[in-house]
Parts: sequence; structure tokens; C-alpha cells
Amino acid sequence: MQAIVNPHEPKNITEMKTITRLALYFVLLTIFSSCASILGIKNPEKKTRTEVLAYLQKHDIDTTNTVFIKPEAFELLKSQPFKPGWEAGFRPIQCKLFDADGQLVFQYSSCEGSLKNTAIETQFPPRNITAIDSSYRLQDELELIQTTIPKLENSQAVAVIYWATYTGIPGRNLIKKVTERFKKHEPNIVILKLNTDLIKEE
Repeated sequence: MQAIVNPHEPKNITEMKTITRLALYFVLLTIFSSCASILGIKNPEKKTRTEVLAYLQKHDIDTTNTVFIKPEAFELLKSQPFKPGWEAGFRPIQCKLFDADGQLVFQYSSCEGSLKNTAIETQFPPRNITAIDSSYRLQDELELIQTTIPKLENSQAVAVIYWATYTGIPGRNLIKKVTERFKKHEPNIVILKLNTDLIKEE
């Protein structure tokens, strides 16, 4: 008796793997595009710099090395992919780590899942969950900042943590966790807290 062949059935394992990868890609794409709403991040509201610093103090976060993004840089980040192969769009909760030579060695966004997946507890620099653009340099990052930047010459590493008052608890948790873990692994590190609120004049 002749077997009935389903014309829609994958012909081999390779084809099945390809279909699986495509399905995973579209799932991840959906997650990345909607991660802000999943995390409960509010819409940005205009704040003064005084209000932004008071927000940190209210939640027992050190205001040292708090810097502010250039308005035009914020618009630029919205039009660029966060990592190679990603769709364009700004990730409001993220951090980057640069080594002593100014090379990007670690980049993370809350859209990628739990920070624990980077092995941040035991590894420095942490593990990248997805590929990064290793040609990106610290100087490129500093071009996004409009306020005075602290001296970085003698630091062994520089971290930039993105946050805003509208990112709420997830944003505060990232600041606290990354600061604690990075300083534990590398005491001679400078950590910049890059605020991305819409800043209004005092």
C-alpha cells in the first residue's frame, strides 16, 4: 500500500530547523517591539533637571555622574537599531559597558529578558545575550551627552546606564543592580547614569 505524502510536510530536518528559526525570529521581533508596554513603562513627561535628581534621591539612588541626553541624540536613537539586525527604535532601559580602550564590550536592554541571563553576577564583562557592534566606541556614546562629563582618563571601564523617571521600578532596578555588580567586579569603573527624560527649562 502506497504511503500518502503530505505536500506541506517539511522534506528534511534542515527545512524544519529553518522554519523553527523563522518562527523564533518573529516571536522575538514581537517581544522587542512591545517590551515597553510589557514592562509597564509610562509615556515620557517633561521634567526639569531638579525634578529628575529629586526622583533619584527619593529612591535612595546616588546622583553622582548623572548626565542628560541631547534632544537631537534622543531622536537619533529612535531612528537606529539598538543592536545589529534589530528594527529601529529606542530602548529606554539599557546599559553599555566600555573597556579601558573605549571599546564596547557589553550591551543590554530589558527587551532581551532577565539581566541574570548575562551572567552579571559572576562574569565581567557580562555575557552579551545577542550580538553587539564592536566597532562602536566610547567616544561615539559621549557625543550623545549634553552635560559635563566627569574625568574618565584613569578608569579601567566606563558604563552608561540609560534611565528616566517614566521607566519606573524597572529603570531603578537596572541602575541599582548594574552599579552594584560592576563595582564589585571592577572598583575602578566610572558609571554614568544617562537620563532620557524630556527636559524642560527650570
